Amino acid sequence: MPAVKDVMSRDVITFKADAAVDEVAETLARRHITGAPVLDDEGYVVGIVSEVDVFTKSGRTAREIMSPNVITVGEETSLEEVATIMAGERIRRLPVLTGGRLVGLISRSDVLDFFALSHWTCETCGSYQHGLQQPADCPHCGGTNFRLDRSSPGT
Repeated sequence: MPAVKDVMSRDVITFKADAAVDEVAETLARRHITGAPVLDDEGYVVGIVSEVDVFTKSGRTAREIMSPNVITVGEETSLEEVATIMAGERIRRLPVLTGGRLVGLISRSDVLDFFALSHWTCETCGSYQHGLQQPADCPHCGGTNFRLDRSSPGT
């Protein structure tokens, strides 16, 4: 089953908790991203700051406008679980932690890219289907052995 580590971004834009809101706004706009983790001085995730936080909350620093209740996942978390969390909590990104430290970020667009560019191919008949989870059986031949291919079918 595909895991977060297979598709997450490892080069993560972050903000220190004392970063000025102007810096946050400028970075989000310049990098064309909608939010980023906020780290304390020891490098632990203490919040998430988004573009909505920038223009709807008052404050001078990332700490003052961030959302402090951060849902995180580990590198081995399945993409199916990530998709469920994101949909259920209506969030766009999840910090990925190992040993309490940030090692990556997975976004809705990462999950969508995986879905769009991956498919499960039946080893018996060659038919394929998209999904975050391996199918139980092939709707064409009933086969149960699949491989995960990482490109659009026919390319």
